[in-house]
Amino acid sequence: MNNLDSLLNPKSVAIVGVSSDPGKIGSILLLNIISAGFEGDIFIINPKYQELFDRKVYPSIKAVGEEIDLVCIAIPSQFVEPVVDECIEKNVKSVIIISAGFGELNEEGKALEQRISNKVKKAGIRLLGPNCLGMINPLTKINASFAASNPIEGNIAFLSQSGAVCTAILDMSLSRNLGFSNFVSLGNKSDVSEVDLIKYFVNHEKVSVIGAYLEELDGGRQILDIASSSNKPIVMLKAGETEQAQKAIASHTGSLAGSVKTVKTALNQSGIIQVNGENEMFNLLMGFSWTHIPKGPNVAIVTNAGGPGIIATDTILKSGLKMAEISEESRKSIKDSLPDTASVLNPIDVIGDALAARYKLPIETLIHDDNVDSILIILTPQLVTQIEDTAKLIIESAKFSKKPIYAVFLGGKYVSFGIQRMYDAKVPVFDSIREAVDVISCMYEYGRYKDEKNEHPRFIPIDTAYTEGKFHHEIIQNSSHETGVLFENVVASIATEFGLDLPKQFVSSNIEEVAAFAKSCFPVVMKATTADIVHKTDFKAIYFNIQDDAALRANFYQLATDIQEKTGNNRPSILVQEQIKFEKEFFIGANRDGSKQVYSDNTGLGHLLMFGTGGIYTEIYKDLEQILIPSSSEFIEKKLERTAIWKIIKGARGKDVLAFDKVLNTIDAVQKMLIAYPEIISLDLNPVLVTIDRAICVDVKMFVR
Repeated sequence: MNNLDSLLNPKSVAIVGVSSDPGKIGSILLLNIISAGFEGDIFIINPKYQELFDRKVYPSIKAVGEEIDLVCIAIPSQFVEPVVDECIEKNVKSVIIISAGFGELNEEGKALEQRISNKVKKAGIRLLGPNCLGMINPLTKINASFAASNPIEGNIAFLSQSGAVCTAILDMSLSRNLGFSNFVSLGNKSDVSEVDLIKYFVNHEKVSVIGAYLEELDGGRQILDIASSSNKPIVMLKAGETEQAQKAIASHTGSLAGSVKTVKTALNQSGIIQVNGENEMFNLLMGFSWTHIPKGPNVAIVTNAGGPGIIATDTILKSGLKMAEISEESRKSIKDSLPDTASVLNPIDVIGDALAARYKLPIETLIHDDNVDSILIILTPQLVTQIEDTAKLIIESAKFSKKPIYAVFLGGKYVSFGIQRMYDAKVPVFDSIREAVDVISCMYEYGRYKDEKNEHPRFIPIDTAYTEGKFHHEIIQNSSHETGVLFENVVASIATEFGLDLPKQFVSSNIEEVAAFAKSCFPVVMKATTADIVHKTDFKAIYFNIQDDAALRANFYQLATDIQEKTGNNRPSILVQEQIKFEKEFFIGANRDGSKQVYSDNTGLGHLLMFGTGGIYTEIYKDLEQILIPSSSEFIEKKLERTAIWKIIKGARGKDVLAFDKVLNTIDAVQKMLIAYPEIISLDLNPVLVTIDRAICVDVKMFVR
């Protein structure tokens, strides 16, 4: 199949749906293409006219004598398929279906969309849409959309599953002079998806940063691979985090949202910057587009007011950044240029009567101070403040600085002219300290991610982690209870296969068999099997510290009776294990996003693996971190270091160091097991009992679907 050049950079365009009414979508498409300055051939298709808007009209696609790169279709959905058939006969290279009324509407529309999709894929034609705004490429002066305006040319590529989000970002960009290389509305993603576009933009020499609004991630693991290997920041607004929003998505574009926690973890782990709203998206696109990425966390502040300087200091430190330690030489140089009442510590306070010139030396000095990684300049409108002149000075400084410079002009009416000056000069400027610091923090974290991934990748290739399971997958599918939980004997076999440390254990409904086993390993623990009761503690289906045969028999009969009353099972099996003396309880759990083919067909993100403090209070403590598998051992340990339990396992406050290496090995074994047996939809190892030399998995639950 050909690449996306014919779609995003066509040399000739045909529009189906133009009429004498300039307010119709087809006519708007034509007029937008013309007004953008498109220099290629334009063909109007409509059998009812011979001329429209002083241009020749063709009765059909086939009637056009020349080659056509792109056909834009804006007619009712019931008439679209015959036009697509003509495009195939004509050997058109790409198609945009603007029209709605397909998979997002009903089953009939879904069937129509699928037929068209199958046809164009077989013909090697790229299809954008249906149910989309279209696309705009300011670099080649084409606006094949029904947006109200043309974006400014720049280095940002933006793709969106919502045409309305496209137009909102576009409208915001015009007043702030933010420029784009591409605007693409995905619509229903019948063919061209976010994977195609992100891959294309990552390799586009004129694109520096990618923005995306998505409602679900098709081919999610491909995006993670692309983002992980890319040196271009990807800023993403992922919608659909609430149940109500997920319902709205289904009716809006016929798509389904993935697991919220899995998506957040996946995006963060692959270096994609996830934002919570359109303003945050816009601010980050501006920052990455206009200035350098900070090389470190050290921020220097120059302000003409003490209060905002204090607010900025608090905000910087809370965000994980640092206040720069300005060098003695820099402080001396700055002090000589300021009044005695000014402060040369960080924040540098040039005080309220500062004219524009008073900002000059502090900024220039900080640019050359090796202790400073980024500079935040704050202005508040005093009576004497030279707002526009200060803006001009900041602009001149930013031109020659290899360090990022960010400005905050606090106020409204009077600072607006200075803010506009900096927008026009492409200097990142904000009217909120919080927003400015958020951008600095995100840009720094992205730069740190880029440096770290070259040394220690967060992901390892699936092929590297994959070990073919010895069990036949049919055995697993046929060895589960009606609830989907695997029977203990199958769980034990799989766990042993991957080297998990299990206690001595035995399962039977026969008291004599249980007693014979327990005789060799008192004290023991007795519990219901997972097939009968999943959460034993909640139902008091577990007995500890059974020391002798008499206690064993009494507890066996009591437990069997309780299980029978709760489940109706007249002959329940009982699980008996040696009782382990341990120091700490650890938790490992997993949940799958996508189908069981997720690691082969990219239909989801795969397994989210969680670990941290275990035991009956896991959900209360919430001392947990999560990764998307398969992760590198370095990344796993880095995440573990953020948990409280790991500090204790590593010997906090002079305590014995526990078997942290065995815990790491267990986590690695679990992720390999999940890739070998992806039909495991969820997994629960709680607790893993950690001693000085072991990490024993005493309660392992596996669920399949």
